[in-house]
Amino acid sequence: MKVIRSRFLGARCVKAQDPNIQFFQIRSILNWHRDALVDRVLSDLPTYIEYKFGRASNRQELIHIGEGLLELKQHDVDIDFYEPIIKVLKRKDEITLDNGCFFLELDEKIRTRLSRQLHFAA
Repeated sequence: MKVIRSRFLGARCVKAQDPNIQFFQIRSILNWHRDALVDRVLSDLPTYIEYKFGRASNRQELIHIGEGLLELKQHDVDIDFYEPIIKVLKRKDEITLDNGCFFLELDEKIRTRLSRQLHFAA
């Protein structure tokens, strides 16, 4: 049994022994954690963008970026971003999720949306 601790979800157990089912359960927990983080970022998106990217966004940009973040919630996590977590879980039975990998995915989505806005404005 593996235990994944999350600041947003508390402790979640992965009880399956089959590696494929374990992967599905782990991915579900990562999805839930990322979805909770997306909700937090969306709750004050202008401040997050200004802090993280050093620029203010207008209303139209915020809507466009917010839509992109909501799209993330409709899809499973991109395992490429979460490979470090998967590797640790292969070695350990218990981990606490660090938001670093999650922010990489969120920031990449925001950066993509911001760069599109900059290209359209030019």
